[in-house]
Amino acid sequence: MDHDSLVAAVREEGDALVAAVAAGPVSTPVPTCDGWTMADLASHVGSFCGFWSHVLCQGTGRPNTPFPDPPAGDALAGWVAVQSDTLVDLLTATPSDNEVWTWFGPDHSAGFVARRCAHELAVHRYDAQSACGNVAPIAAELAVDGLDEILDVLVTARERTGQGTGRMLALRSADAGLEWVVTLGQERIDVQRQNGALVEESALIVTGTASDLELTLYDRPTLSPVDISGDSTVIDEWHREFTF
Repeated sequence: MDHDSLVAAVREEGDALVAAVAAGPVSTPVPTCDGWTMADLASHVGSFCGFWSHVLCQGTGRPNTPFPDPPAGDALAGWVAVQSDTLVDLLTATPSDNEVWTWFGPDHSAGFVARRCAHELAVHRYDAQSACGNVAPIAAELAVDGLDEILDVLVTARERTGQGTGRMLALRSADAGLEWVVTLGQERIDVQRQNGALVEESALIVTGTASDLELTLYDRPTLSPVDISGDSTVIDEWHREFTF
């Protein structure tokens, strides 16, 4: 996805998340985030937006934007809205190739920030809506990019446990016509795309929409049934290796 599309996704997912928080009450448990209420989720998302807003400010020489502590009660939705809108404004004003701090060594750009924010907000929007009982899937194009981000970027954010070494997990997107083959290694996770032979060799093949595949990797319940062919314990080994 290009930078403008990712920024648009940040705006759309942020707005939908704020609407779910505003539906309240903030004491509502979030079933997809164990032990969290809507207040915990809103505080996390607002803080996430505020953090990356300050990263963008510092990378462009702007003064840091206001970032007050989260308020209590029903005021939380408005606070998240301000932090999300501020982030969108800064992403819009910052060229994608502008150098900023990131935790990912190969990419220190505002484009990385836009991508990371789009997917964080998409998954947490899903979480917030799951607490309200009115959940929408992640848009197919965004979900495909989210799968790529998980497999190319997020898997580098923690050390390997070594569990499941050599096991292969194949993902087939029924709506996007794409395939990923994930090999769990002792020190890294390898990914190959569009390799039908490797798909058939995989211990587990998971077929579903791009949204449901992304939700599966994030250990969220899917909106539609996914087809699981093979050894289902491989997905448990994946979740031991990847928690973000």
